[in-house]
Amino acid sequence: MKRFAEMLGRLFAQIKVINRRERILQFITKEQVGIEVGPWFAPIAPKKEGYKCWSLDLFDAETLRRRAQSDPDVPKERIPEIEEVDLIGSATAIADLVAERGALGTFDYIISSHNLEHLPDPIRFLQGCEKVLKRGGILSMAIPDRRACFDYFRPHTTLSAWLQAYFESRVRPTFAQVFEQNSLRSCMDRDRKLVTSWSLFDDPHCVAPYRRLQEAFDSWKASIAAADLEYRDVHCWAFTPASFELVIRDLQFLTLVNFDILGVSQPIGNEFVAHLRKKGGGVEGTVDPERFYEARKGLLHRVNDEAGFNAQKYFPRAMVALRTWRITVPLRFMGRALRKLRARAMRRQRPPR
Repeated sequence: MKRFAEMLGRLFAQIKVINRRERILQFITKEQVGIEVGPWFAPIAPKKEGYKCWSLDLFDAETLRRRAQSDPDVPKERIPEIEEVDLIGSATAIADLVAERGALGTFDYIISSHNLEHLPDPIRFLQGCEKVLKRGGILSMAIPDRRACFDYFRPHTTLSAWLQAYFESRVRPTFAQVFEQNSLRSCMDRDRKLVTSWSLFDDPHCVAPYRRLQEAFDSWKASIAAADLEYRDVHCWAFTPASFELVIRDLQFLTLVNFDILGVSQPIGNEFVAHLRKKGGGVEGTVDPERFYEARKGLLHRVNDEAGFNAQKYFPRAMVALRTWRITVPLRFMGRALRKLRARAMRRQRPPR
């Protein structure tokens, strides 16, 4: 059994657990030139570490630092990490902002961490990213998984919702989106402390919605009566990995975006990471319909499976399956290897016949 333990140790030593930044920066190097959308006080590719990365934000650095001083959720020691802002404006207008600098088609990558779900018009953002990136350029996004944050009780976003925002050229969240977040916003009671993000390993029985339905409804009526056009920052969209991939592949098929999907990760913590790569030339509508619809059927089934994955009723079974997501090497593969190693060790211990 000692040899078996040594072999097991070597097997585990080959498993590399990567951190969050490494996952997002998987296809990015310091030699490349890129843009990070809304880095706030935690840039993923900071200039001070040698990244040739422009910063895009709604506000200039001085305003951001002033807002950070009065924000109780921002650690004061992190405020100096707020970098100078190179592009000031909405992420939806990324192409216009870069065009003003005469730099369309010159960037190797774009990073967006927990921004996409806030954008009123995500399709226009993706189309803008295409114009900004070189051929083969990478768009890397960290996106919250609705099952592991305050969107827990919200339904996942479908393509039609994105298309409606696109056809309306939407520039702010709708009253309905504000109401949906406020009326369904939830939290988890973790050891008598209320938190708004968690992991799929946490017990869903501890998730509860805030009791704000009446307030959310009254606010909607008041906004309509006052013709209120104030921008209210909310999660406009809610996703799981499969539901996000479904929307992107549908947009590809409809030739509204021109990206290949390099990968959509399984959730780690409260988020998943998606890497898209810009194709060459114009929009390439060469997808075989038969293959597309067959793959789409599989994705739709995955969406339904994910929707109930950490529901109360199935939580114990989900816990077993989720062990496969703790590390980058699937445990089902490692399990087969371990069984082979164990069988080999047991054969060596059997007495000769």
